[in-house]
This record gives sequence, structure tokens and C-alpha cells, in this order.
Amino acid sequence: MNNNNNEGFDGSRRRLLLVGMGLGLQALLAPTMASTVAAFASAAMPGPLREPATMTPRAARGVLTRVVLAGDRLVAVGERGLVVLSDDGGRQWRQARVPVSVTLTSVSFADARQGWIAGHSGVVLHTSDGGESWSIQTDGVALAKASLAQALGLPDTNADRDRSIQDAQRLVDDGADKPLLSICFADARRGMVVGAFGLAARTDDGGKTWTPCRNRLPNPMSLHLYAVAHHDKTWVVAGEQGVMMLSRDDGASFESLAAPSERTLFAATATRKGGFVFAGLLGAACRIDPGSTTVTAIELSAPLTILSCAELRDGRVMLLAQGGRVLASRDDGAHFAEQQLPRREPLTSLVEAADGGLVATSMGGVARLG
Repeated sequence: MNNNNNEGFDGSRRRLLLVGMGLGLQALLAPTMASTVAAFASAAMPGPLREPATMTPRAARGVLTRVVLAGDRLVAVGERGLVVLSDDGGRQWRQARVPVSVTLTSVSFADARQGWIAGHSGVVLHTSDGGESWSIQTDGVALAKASLAQALGLPDTNADRDRSIQDAQRLVDDGADKPLLSICFADARRGMVVGAFGLAARTDDGGKTWTPCRNRLPNPMSLHLYAVAHHDKTWVVAGEQGVMMLSRDDGASFESLAAPSERTLFAATATRKGGFVFAGLLGAACRIDPGSTTVTAIELSAPLTILSCAELRDGRVMLLAQGGRVLASRDDGAHFAEQQLPRREPLTSLVEAADGGLVATSMGGVARLG
């Protein structure tokens, strides 16, 4: 199978792509091919890259895709460039000013002040004041040009040079249409971002420069990459059709891992002991033990589609499934049991606030669950 697949397969890939963008069950049941393609195309229009997010008193009730901690502050991101902040554990929220109005899909903070957001149109945003203000570090056009320059710089003796140039030229021709789906920073300098059709880039200077690194990833089919996570100098990437890869040299090189199934993986998290947990479509779940490269399947109680996962301060690993169902593990992801929440709604991500309460994003905003 290759990237010149028929329309049916392409439509299926686009629907999976929308799920991974944090659009939850509504996208999983994706509508028609026409509406899916229209939604995908509208996200890539150049206008949202030039237009700042609209300030609105209902920002915390918009479609939000991810929430994380930045020190004691909560930062949530979502559609149309929405970024909202809470300094009281998720009880009250205020909107931050953002220079773009594209959908924002992932956010990572290295400490209380330094943070990054990834989103549609290949955009990466940066803050140095805990999310109060944001600036653009790169976008889909810049990443494509960097990819082409990298390919043109390969020696004539490189067997992959012509193919690399052709692939990079296609990225340039596509314009800004490059959804980034997951971003992760190890510290204030080292970070990695991945996205649709195998997109990947790294930085070692806090995002001042982003270097395409898809050539380091064993992903010849350019499958969508939905998740990137790290522990110390170990990095993992996972995505469409169960593609998994791991680096033990701080991202200099990656090796392919054998996933238990070909079901798409939407989420990955590192555990404090150095292991990793992955989960995704229709009960797909697996883990890597600390120091190992062996992938072990995790048996879930039901074939739930997992949209995000996270480790809490007490060591529990939480999987957030479609429909607002949450599974918890107390043994580093070896076994999971369902945990009841006060209410069930289509949640997109979950985080533990500084005071120990759980805060979640959803199709209807962000809320404290307890």
C-alpha cells in the first residue's frame, strides 16, 4: 500500500486524521467524504495564519483539544486559535491573545514559563511568559521550504536524493496545508513535533530553528503521526496503522517497533519510571517497559477509542476514551480498570491540576471534574 491509494482509503485516512486532531467522537463518526474534505481544506486556508484569534467571553466554552499544566497554571488550546488560562485549578478561565486562528492541536511546557503549541497549517507557537502572549516560530510554508533545502543538500551519491527532492517539492506545492498533531519538549531547548503524512521536525534551540527530521524516521509510507513523547534521551513516535518508532540517542536516529496490531495509535505518554504507554483506535493499547524495546499489548475491558493519555502525580496512568470514559492503571500501564467520573461527556483531554483536581477539555469547553 502506498500514498497513491484510492479515494475510499484516502477518505478513511482523513477521517482518522480529524480524530487525532482532538475532534473526538463527532469526528470518529465522520460524516460524509465531502464534509470531511471541506473541514480539512478549510483548516489549511492561508487566512487563519494571518488573522489573530477572536477575543470572546465564551472562549472557555469553545471546542478545546488539549489542556496541560504550566507550573501551577492550566493552559488549554483548541479551535480557531483559542488559548485559555486558569490560575485557580480550572474554576475560572481567561483568554490569551494568539496571532493565528488555526485549530491548535497540542501543547507542551518545559517549565512554568516556556511553552509551545502545534496546530494546523504547520504552525508552532511559543510563549516565554506562561501563556500570556504567543508568537509564531514556524508554519507549514517554512517547514516545507526547509525540507526542500535539506533534500537539495543531499549528495548526488545518495540513493534517496531524487525521491527526497520530489517529496519535499510536493510539500512546497501544497502550501501551508500541513496539520501538526503532537508536540513535546524535553526541556527549554529540545523539542519535537509530528503530524499528518509523516511530518516531523526537531529543535535544539527552543524553537528558534526547526529542522525537518522525517528522514530519520522509519516511515516509508508517510503515515500520519499522532503522538510523540520522551523520557530523558528516549523518544517515541506513534501513529496511523500502528506505526511505532523509538530513539535512544536523543532523536538522532529512530528504529521501527513491532506494534501488537495495525490499529491507529492516537496517544502516548511516558511514565516516571521511564516506560511508555500508547493507545488509540478501538481498544488498541500497548506499552514499553523501562529500558526495553519490546512492545507488549495491553488488554482493555472494551474496544474503546482512546483520544489521550497522561500520568498523574501519584503514578496512575489515565486513558481518556470516547464518550468521556476514563481508564486508570496503578501498575505503569500493565492493567487498566474503568474509573467513574461525576459526569460523562465527549472529552478530548485530561490533566491533574496543581491542587489534585481533574480538569478536562471537551467539544463544549473546559471544566473541572472534581
